[in-house]
Amino acid sequence: MNLVQSVKDSFDIYIISKNHEINDNKPLEGIHPGWNLFDFGKAYYTAKGEHTFGNITKLVKEVKPDVIYQNSFFSMDDLLPVLVYKMRYKKVKVIVAPRGEFYPERLQIEKLKKMMYGKLFRYSGLLKDVYFQGTGTEECLQEKEFLGIKDNHIMNIQNISLPDKGLHGGIEKKPNELKLVYIARIHPTKNTLKAIEWLGELSGSIRYDIYGSIEDKVYWNQCQDAIAGLPQNLTVRYMGVIEHEQVATRINEYHAYYMPTTGENFGHSIVEAMLMGKPVVISDQTPWTDVNGNGGFAIPLNNEKGFIAVLNELVEMNANRYSVLAGQIEEYIKNKLNVDAIVHQYITNFDGE
Repeated sequence: MNLVQSVKDSFDIYIISKNHEINDNKPLEGIHPGWNLFDFGKAYYTAKGEHTFGNITKLVKEVKPDVIYQNSFFSMDDLLPVLVYKMRYKKVKVIVAPRGEFYPERLQIEKLKKMMYGKLFRYSGLLKDVYFQGTGTEECLQEKEFLGIKDNHIMNIQNISLPDKGLHGGIEKKPNELKLVYIARIHPTKNTLKAIEWLGELSGSIRYDIYGSIEDKVYWNQCQDAIAGLPQNLTVRYMGVIEHEQVATRINEYHAYYMPTTGENFGHSIVEAMLMGKPVVISDQTPWTDVNGNGGFAIPLNNEKGFIAVLNELVEMNANRYSVLAGQIEEYIKNKLNVDAIVHQYITNFDGE
């Protein structure tokens, strides 16, 4: 949404998307099948079972795009029709954004299947003249290694995050209490289970609210078992899925953002938390590893004691020390993000060959 809102004055935009979350048949509220008109352009929503090769191909032919921006490499029901269309209409520029899918930790999940899938596309010829977006040097290298993409077909462009200027401040920080938030899909790649288990080592009054779609039900059952075994000073709640427009408002209700993810190419909710002046407790598997000393904490995944120590520090923290961290983290992310320059990169890369 941030990307679309940032470039909508430069392009006619058409979005093709499913009308439901993964592993859910129910359409999202307010979403109608077919074409819908928005301020940025049009969006077509397919119902369960209708996001097929034939239907996607038909819709793309209807739009007759100059540029196709494909989210996800492992989403075959989108990717294959896009690449086949590109083979027929060679002047169309196709840009694939893997969104961190090639991080080594994420490739370990269903590794054999993903390796076979990657080799199939790598040697099929379907990726010829296709561009890939990396949102940092590391992701660009991963694309090159996993698929053999040439340097001149890799675009190193950050994701776009926009601060919510109408919100700031949030709740008071008192010693011996901490309210933490997590906003992401619930999946082993996000390390939700470890995040919950590590809370069991903390003292003080702690609340941890989890927002996001449940993509792995077996994994979520394990998380629920861990929640049931937590001491009484800890409250962990599943809060469901929230709309993008609500994220900043929700984050403002907490003291800190906590997600020891196994790999993020950007981490929109992490960035939104920093823009809101909220300290983040994250792993060292994101682009924000230099957040240490700047109001946040990026800790190696294998350092369980490090996570527990930082969380205890936040629990015990008083309002004055917390205020310093909040100011540091907001200054850090605003210095890191040059939104105007990033938007210009997108427009330039969408516009030219």
